[in-house]
Amino acid sequence: MACFAPAIRNNLTVIYSNCYAAAMDTSCPPDIVDRLPRDLYYQIVHALRGALPPPVSDAPADLIRRDNAIIAQVASLLPANPDEVILAAQYVAANAQAFDCLRLAHENQANLAVVLQCTAQSASMMRQARSARTHLLRARAARGHDSAGSTEHAVVSLMADAMGRTAPDVAPAPPPAPDASARLTEAEKYALAHPRRAALIRSIGGRPRKLNLGPLSAALVHEIAHGTSPILRALGRKPSRRLAA
Repeated sequence: MACFAPAIRNNLTVIYSNCYAAAMDTSCPPDIVDRLPRDLYYQIVHALRGALPPPVSDAPADLIRRDNAIIAQVASLLPANPDEVILAAQYVAANAQAFDCLRLAHENQANLAVVLQCTAQSASMMRQARSARTHLLRARAARGHDSAGSTEHAVVSLMADAMGRTAPDVAPAPPPAPDASARLTEAEKYALAHPRRAALIRSIGGRPRKLNLGPLSAALVHEIAHGTSPILRALGRKPSRRLAA
């Protein structure tokens, strides 16, 4: 059983070197910088296609599913430069090989030697996959954070383009959750910030005479004392003895 991980690693390293050699060549046309990402993903896609185990069946739909899985796995790792793309491809390749070795072990349960060989190879591929992923995460951390949604969408588009088809629709990122505090009234904000004082105001139905609660408007005191929102009703009717003393 041949292991493809070293071979794909060497192929991807050559791709990486060629891309950067072209980028450093000042005689290259200006559009080389725009072409490099597409050329890189073209090579990555076809290297992975040739190295990964075959699809579940020979049906065209299963080939598309296998290719979509490649896109999804690489895009989920959010590679943003050639080095990270290569690490992501190494992770996908080694991970696929690990699963395929487990499949072979299951299919040859009657042959103990094959089972032991396949499970050992699977464990080795899993270690290589985890190592590639760890290196990728370190590279991303050193690079700094970027927009995960835009990076993933760019990877999906580039890989789909390399496969000669339109990128599948990517669900837009959900809008940020609205700030709950923006919907609160001033009385509710005061009750959350000063629950004991608000409870005292509500229990006596107004501003306490012997306690300085700061500059509170009459309207705010009235809302705290008589408001009907759940936050204000939760203050209860028992005054705070510490504040009332």
